[in-house]
Amino acid sequence: MDAITNSSNPLVDPIQTMNGASSSTLTPVSIASPVNNSGAAYYVSTNGSDDNPGTSDQPWKTVNYAVNKDIVKAGDTILVQPGTYTELITLGKSGNSESGYITLKANGNVTLRDPDPIVGGFREGVIQSANKGYWNIDGFRIENTSWAGISLRDANNMIVQNNHTYETGASGIIVLPETYYDGGEREITNKNIKILNNTVERANWRWQGNGDENGTQEALSIWGVDGFEVANNTLKEGSREGIDAKVGSRNGSIHGNIVTGQALVSGTFIRGYNGGPAIYLDGNRADMFNIDVYDNVVFNNTADAIVIADEVPNQGDVSNIRIYNNVVYNNGIRGVNGGQGIGVNSNVRNVEIVNNTLVKNVQEIFIDGIDYLGGYKSHDILVRNNIFSDSAYRNGIIEDVDNVTLDNNLFSDKFERLYDGGSGLGNLKASNNTTVKSVEFVSLDGNDFHLTSASRAIDIGSLEIGQYAQIDMDGKPRNQGAGLDLGAYEYSGLR
Repeated sequence: MDAITNSSNPLVDPIQTMNGASSSTLTPVSIASPVNNSGAAYYVSTNGSDDNPGTSDQPWKTVNYAVNKDIVKAGDTILVQPGTYTELITLGKSGNSESGYITLKANGNVTLRDPDPIVGGFREGVIQSANKGYWNIDGFRIENTSWAGISLRDANNMIVQNNHTYETGASGIIVLPETYYDGGEREITNKNIKILNNTVERANWRWQGNGDENGTQEALSIWGVDGFEVANNTLKEGSREGIDAKVGSRNGSIHGNIVTGQALVSGTFIRGYNGGPAIYLDGNRADMFNIDVYDNVVFNNTADAIVIADEVPNQGDVSNIRIYNNVVYNNGIRGVNGGQGIGVNSNVRNVEIVNNTLVKNVQEIFIDGIDYLGGYKSHDILVRNNIFSDSAYRNGIIEDVDNVTLDNNLFSDKFERLYDGGSGLGNLKASNNTTVKSVEFVSLDGNDFHLTSASRAIDIGSLEIGQYAQIDMDGKPRNQGAGLDLGAYEYSGLR
């Protein structure tokens, strides 16, 4: 069976988003913003020479030469002039907190290509670093790579913004350990990373199936990072998972992203792969905690949308996660994969799923606290003020989990039960949930999930939500009328 996607044009979408502020019970660590660079500017041009001084009229020729040149210091900027550069770029120094970031910036349309897109493997990137910090990588198109587009290892205080990776062998952008992969706190080797406003397109494009190491990892991978922000990126047409924060990544946020067309090989059984989530939080060998996932639009992905799990029991778990203000629709293929809108699996505790809009997925909510991964039962899960509408298979399932609060949610009435219940369910508190024939969105077929004045979702939400969720996906304060509305959008029209 050939690779499948849900739409021939998955990015046609009417939803416009604005980012709200997150103020959580556990606040993510402050991630340093780039210092305004007031140092020298150096230039690279395809018409230059590495024997030149790197000035605007006598530029260097290769980017790798520039980033390793002794005269380039913290606070300086390297401006790469328009053109195509075929080279591997290894950052050989660091900026610092006093003098600022070193900025590597495309000064126009700059394309970077792998000099050998076939040979090259694990950890390699066209832009790469090991044990370096305080770089701002800005504005490049990186294409046709053997492994990653940008690979940062044991990195600190890095900003990757406004780049476009295309047809990378593995991840478009990845942050990972340099040498240690045996789990626990020692694998948390990166700190304070921002991945902002990038486009990651056709990641893992060389990957053919299980056992093929050419396209390992995910489209955008955050691995062993303490303090991260993944914001306002667009991911489309990736062979494997989309955004993955994993192996003990903590104190961070994933927000304002558009994720579509991921896990294209899902369901291609001849390749031995059934897909993975568009956004995935996976503790995997180390404790993961204190993460906000909000204001994302996740749609037309071949498999699951947003999933929280820990794949390695007894070596770390996942806790204190907040999922809110996300719009999640048209994910999964019925009969091929679960197509979970939001899923909570093994070794997970203290999760709040609040004010999300989930529509037309195979199933909207999936909580299986043991699942196939093993480990302890997940527990202390709050599901409140969400809209679960028009599923293809069922509203969802809740089983093998303790201490679940399911209240003030809106479900479609097309199924006999609000959810399927399995064994091992302890202390479920379900109340004030509503079923309707139609949610009364502005346009169900047009994927505009703002509420009309006729919607039953208006004013029936619980007021007991965290401060982090007091702003809706459009940036408007909630509680515009007699009460809170359900879903990602607060209705603000005439009542």
